[in-house]
Amino acid sequence: MEERKHTGICFDCGGSLELFEFDIKKDTKILKCQNCGLFHYYKKDLLGKWKLLKVTKSQGETTR
Repeated sequence: MEERKHTGICFDCGGSLELFEFDIKKDTKILKCQNCGLFHYYKKDLLGKWKLLKVTKSQGETTR
């Protein structure tokens, strides 16, 4: 099995995040905490840096 790359720290529990979904067209990525299972939604801002949009328990579409 392929090992996933850890890309951050959970906002809630401090656990490690792994990449769950990446969308190049929308410049969004979803990371999932390995400890608590929370989904962290990120979007690129105008300067090209990743900005946290929301943290939720269920995986779904992001809202603005």
